[in-house]
Amino acid sequence: MVEETIKTIKETENAAEEIVREAEATCTDILEKASAEAGSIKEQVEAEAKAKAAANLDAAKEMGKKSEQEALAEVEKEIASLKAAALSKESEAVSAIIAELI
Repeated sequence: MVEETIKTIKETENAAEEIVREAEATCTDILEKASAEAGSIKEQVEAEAKAKAAANLDAAKEMGKKSEQEALAEVEKEIASLKAAALSKESEAVSAIIAELI
């Protein structure tokens, strides 16, 4: 009877050791898979962040280009206005000079 009990205890211990080994192996597999998945997710997030940054940079460049074009158009408009004003005063200046000479 005692021998059977000792035998049962040893079998139970062996079974428990096998369960622990299987659990450790399963744990290792889970950790390896989690690490690989985390690496994949990290790469995906980095790629998405780079794409978003590139899109934002392109948008900023486009906005800068548009602002530059608007400023250039405004400057050209001002130049045309100044030229028109100068031309309108040219005849007055010529008349004033001729009047002074006479």
